[in-house]
Amino acid sequence: MRILGFCLLLIGIAACGPSDSSSNGTEQAVADLSADVEATVDQALAGDFNSDDVSEETCAIIEDGVIPELFDIDPAQISYRRSIPVKRVGHVVCLASWDYPDKAEREAAYAQEMQEWVRGKATGSKEPMPKNSNLTASASVTLMATEYDSADAAIADLESSVASLQEGITVNVSGKDYTTQMDFGDWIDNVGDKAIFSDKGELLVAFNGRRIAVNVSSSDDPAADQELALLLAERIMQSL
Repeated sequence: MRILGFCLLLIGIAACGPSDSSSNGTEQAVADLSADVEATVDQALAGDFNSDDVSEETCAIIEDGVIPELFDIDPAQISYRRSIPVKRVGHVVCLASWDYPDKAEREAAYAQEMQEWVRGKATGSKEPMPKNSNLTASASVTLMATEYDSADAAIADLESSVASLQEGITVNVSGKDYTTQMDFGDWIDNVGDKAIFSDKGELLVAFNGRRIAVNVSSSDDPAADQELALLLAERIMQSL
């Protein structure tokens, strides 16, 4: 069994591929593996899902002035997008994005790093290529289900999603098992009925028979982004 190192977001999940893929592996095998794991993890996280009117209800909330207020951003600088549903899972991601104020400086710094990397490679350096600087801030919200039968049902579904990822989800591709696992922090008090952050910084909340997921990437400070995710989640819960 192989343990995968995937770039995962808990909503609108994108699987970047296996961390231990060998040089002689085919592109098709990697694509099949990524697709299978993406769909399997999506399903585990989404739980029981009813997509009726979900995107309209949720996206209207974050497009109604809450993002400029919480993030102190000129409304004219913000782009809003509603994603298409992830295959085999019906949820829709409601995304707000804007350029970092220091975008030009970030671009210049990355260009300098790339120049130094190219010069080093020409002299035999084995250093990996620099990662491109993040130029765009974002905040996203997904309503994971229209409504559960009860608050306890929503809590149980959230707990099941977290337990599945903590234990690890395994898919079989071409006769080989691949497992992806995700870590979570402690359960958070006084946020909905039950809430938790993943190790990727995404906030999952069960409240009043519903579930939401909130992800914020607006700075280089993960703790600050988590605080903003909590504030955004509170506003969403007040509006639903």
